[in-house]
Amino acid sequence: MKPVPLPKVFPGQPKILFTDVDETLTWQGRLPEETFSALANLKRAGIRVVPVTGASAGWCDCMIRTWPIDSIVGENGSFYIDRNTDGRLSYTYALEESVRAANWQRLQQLKDEVLNKFPFAYQTADQRFRTTDIAFDINQDRSIDRKDAFTIAQYCRDAGMVARVSSIHINVWCGDYNKASTAKLWMTAQGIDSEDAIFSGDSPNDDSMFSSFRQTVGVANVLPYIEELDSPPMYVTAQPGGYGFAELAAALLSE
Repeated sequence: MKPVPLPKVFPGQPKILFTDVDETLTWQGRLPEETFSALANLKRAGIRVVPVTGASAGWCDCMIRTWPIDSIVGENGSFYIDRNTDGRLSYTYALEESVRAANWQRLQQLKDEVLNKFPFAYQTADQRFRTTDIAFDINQDRSIDRKDAFTIAQYCRDAGMVARVSSIHINVWCGDYNKASTAKLWMTAQGIDSEDAIFSGDSPNDDSMFSSFRQTVGVANVLPYIEELDSPPMYVTAQPGGYGFAELAAALLSE
């Protein structure tokens, strides 16, 4: 089923708004002023925004310390971070430390294999800030054909890893978790029901989240990827990226 345009007034008001980050809160690599204002307005209204992202641990640390958010799910579900009222951070991981350490060694070997085997493969600029996954740049600082991105992803899957292609990266990890499973783990810890949450995203890497909530929203730039999604969003905004997120926030805050 194809998404329908986002209504001016959103049907119902959630307690939690899960959202992707890259090209959902940002647009063309930048965070629009409208997006930051939307995040602040939602927080003041009592709607908790929880980014669920493939971004590195380093980026997640920066976001939760500087944005008007108090929780974030990072590295495609590897962990979530909460910030308490004193500003201190706590990490909860999907896998035990010993398992993560063994997986990290396997991932480093695979990264070297991919970079040596595929001349069009480039690691992301933030790879040094990742703690549990490897990522390849396909449309951020480098641009490669999407079919080549899927070739790399399949090679990683054949090596026994999980690989997801987003609008800008290929994220590769080892472990039975994803964005949705860890978002649900966080909800359980918070005592929040999935019926009280919605999700906004922009790419096939968000498929597990689109399939996990009754109400979902894609920003406009999701449309080229609709055929790649097993579970397309219910609604789509008129504007792309962070501008579309601001549109969603306005709909949620309308009376």
